[in-house]
Amino acid sequence: MAKLTTELFVLCDHASVSQEQKLSIIGIFDQFFIANLPTAWPKMYLVAVVKGQPGQQYPLTLKLIPPAKTDQNFPDKDFQITLGQNGKANVMTELVNFPLQVAGVHRIQLLADKDLIGELEFKVNKTTATYGGQDMQGKKVVN
Repeated sequence: MAKLTTELFVLCDHASVSQEQKLSIIGIFDQFFIANLPTAWPKMYLVAVVKGQPGQQYPLTLKLIPPAKTDQNFPDKDFQITLGQNGKANVMTELVNFPLQVAGVHRIQLLADKDLIGELEFKVNKTTATYGGQDMQGKKVVN
């Protein structure tokens, strides 16, 4: 059996797969700017394209690793995927009200038979609330 690899692993605002199995991804990002923590991010998608032996079934595990200990427990998610005749498959999940507990670098890992095949890092940044391009003290905010 060919070793499974990831060709793409992202967080995005929206993702879909057409009837022809074409993957569309809108708004890829890897940073959150949050005024108040903890919070829940309303909606995003986690998308991966995996490649391996055509037609083969693989057991996968999705693991979230926060930057520090939190009260939130993120259990691993185990699932199976069967690759298409081209040896690829899209892995897509919608994350609704996703809990962001602490600032810092978070990691999402995708494992096949306990072997790391992909890792995605995203950063949660604690910021001050802004209004009209200014922070609450009236100073201009620049990206």
